[in-house]
Amino acid sequence: MAFLYIYGFLFTFVSCALAVKDTCVKTSSCVCLFPNGTGIDLSPAVSTSFYSAQIYDVKMNGSQYEMITYYYHPCYDVKINVTDQQAQSTCTDPLSICRHVDTMKLANATAKTFVMDNGTYDFMGKTNNSKFSDEGDSIIYSNGPSDTIVLLQCAQTENQLQVYSIMEPNKIVLAFYSRDACLKLLEEGGRSFGSTLLIIFFSFLIFYLVLGICTKKFLMGATGIEVIPNLGFWSELPNLVKDGWLFMSNGFKLPPRASGQTVSPDPNSYDSI
Repeated sequence: MAFLYIYGFLFTFVSCALAVKDTCVKTSSCVCLFPNGTGIDLSPAVSTSFYSAQIYDVKMNGSQYEMITYYYHPCYDVKINVTDQQAQSTCTDPLSICRHVDTMKLANATAKTFVMDNGTYDFMGKTNNSKFSDEGDSIIYSNGPSDTIVLLQCAQTENQLQVYSIMEPNKIVLAFYSRDACLKLLEEGGRSFGSTLLIIFFSFLIFYLVLGICTKKFLMGATGIEVIPNLGFWSELPNLVKDGWLFMSNGFKLPPRASGQTVSPDPNSYDSI
């Protein structure tokens, strides 16, 4: 009985393997490529300056305002020009993403006057610590425990950067709109891994059926539906798949038997197998 469970499990495993999803593999800091030759190439979007996007954030019931500017340079790292030499900065080395925060604090509630600090420049990511998502629709820049995500938005407009979400402080999300963020054919693609598995699987299946039918028909004299090799197995295949899935879900153990009088041998024992 156990070998039937194993047959069903193997068939389920092969079915899952055939559904392998193609991923966009990073080939350079600008390019990721799918097995079929399509992919994303941001090289044409490279500029001599940073792309920027600004948002305003109100804090402490209106007694503090922050003007936040994100700077983004795709493909390779460059050094950002810090205009205020008094500002605190961790963006001193070449990088891809930097955040500049200017803070205005309420100085006099009656006169409603504010004072602005010197601002801060915060490092947000470098190219050599980046990776494309499996779908190729974003680039993730690692920064210690934090990540900065740049969504690649296909748009037939001038290249522009926008702030998508700052709800999670450890996962800032920006959106880069560009025609270079569109999926396009980059090179003649080879056969995907899933396609290769399918070809191998169906080639073996056809060979097995042809050889089995010829053997049963000409050597064993079978006729009609009986020429199908291992007919009993194929008739039971749906149940085998079900049993294989249950066998795997149960931690590769036989399902528990109902309580009652024990028969000889025990159905759960090795002898029953």
